[in-house]
Amino acid sequence: MQIVAVPLFNKDMMVEAYMFRYLKENNLFSKAQATNIFDGASHSEALETLDYVGLEAFTLGKPLFIPINDIMLMGSLEKQCKEPPEKLIFVFENPLKKEQMPLYLPIIQNLCNMGYRFACNYPYDFQKQDPVLACCSYIFLSQREERKEQTEKILGEIKAYFPALVPIAVHIYNNDTLKSLYAKEYAMYESRFYKIPPGRNKGEVPPLKADAIRLINTVQDDGFEFEKVADIVQGDPALTILLLKIINAPTYGSRDTIKTIAQAVSLLGVQEVRKWVTTAVYKSLADDRPSEITKISLIRAKFAENLASFYKLDSMAGQIYLMGLFSAIDIILHLPLPEALSLVNVSEVISSALLEGKGELAPVLKMVTDYENANWSSVSRHIIVNDIKEDALSKAYIDALIWYRNTTLQESEPTVLAEGMAGSAAPTAG
Repeated sequence: MQIVAVPLFNKDMMVEAYMFRYLKENNLFSKAQATNIFDGASHSEALETLDYVGLEAFTLGKPLFIPINDIMLMGSLEKQCKEPPEKLIFVFENPLKKEQMPLYLPIIQNLCNMGYRFACNYPYDFQKQDPVLACCSYIFLSQREERKEQTEKILGEIKAYFPALVPIAVHIYNNDTLKSLYAKEYAMYESRFYKIPPGRNKGEVPPLKADAIRLINTVQDDGFEFEKVADIVQGDPALTILLLKIINAPTYGSRDTIKTIAQAVSLLGVQEVRKWVTTAVYKSLADDRPSEITKISLIRAKFAENLASFYKLDSMAGQIYLMGLFSAIDIILHLPLPEALSLVNVSEVISSALLEGKGELAPVLKMVTDYENANWSSVSRHIIVNDIKEDALSKAYIDALIWYRNTTLQESEPTVLAEGMAGSAAPTAG
């Protein structure tokens, strides 16, 4: 199963929850819709994956919307869940069969009494006395142009007949549409609008960001001397703290805890330390952007790196990591992508992939972004063309999530600097 968690934002661009989108089998071999593939079993593979990976990896503890069907509803969902009920919301992807409603309703009500919540997609046949809607806490309403009139009508009826039902706006494709919805009391918004650069940055890049960019370029320079790696990091206490936390993340490798930058350089080598310095500095660049942008950049970087062997590009894994990391730099710097990339000394192969979708690394980038956007038809083509095993692809993504979770948890822990290393600076938020 290929699975991705899509963020849901509030008006302040803060993530409130996530929703699962998944592909249960290669949909080029199936007539079923990718997000509606159920094999008739009452067992939920999505819940099985969630239990294996943990909620923290997918959502960092935020609530998660999980699609279910009527057969799954009959399969003792509460026994399949290891996460607390308040963290999960079951989504009816399709209307329940009316003739079996007397059977479904007691099950739904029992799960609600246990603390589980339910959501539904916009109803095709809205009923003012719908007993399922009365049990639901949320309803997803599409903002696609062809459904706007129907959505407006349903929104009005919900307010009149189901005032406790919380509407969530989905399928938002630009910032103008998003802003037009703010006055309509939607609680959350789902789409890719947070990835859309809002326009050119007015004036120059802020001094702190300019300093960070210079540091990235210095570390990436081919002529950079081995001895200067530790010096350049230790000159910035906040960077030292952040870098040590990232480098000591549990998923990086089995070894003794690294306590000094000099030790890191000697044990890991310049290439690996360069990668982690770049990662730490990149995170500081994104401090004024929605936190989801940082998360996306880091997961893209690690997921892409994990895919290197699938495309026979093992020797370019470091470049592939940087390609994923810099893929959202236009949003972070508030600049068009060509201009944003010109500020950092990326290689030609990275630039070609990001700007033109060409070169050796372009197929990896396309796979990563298609997967992230739950573009399952395209992902299925990648699997076939590149002879990728579906289980290996799923593991590559899940490993990236676990790596991000562990890195984030590591950053939240206090760090004590080695004596004489960088003074007594307080840690900064990562």
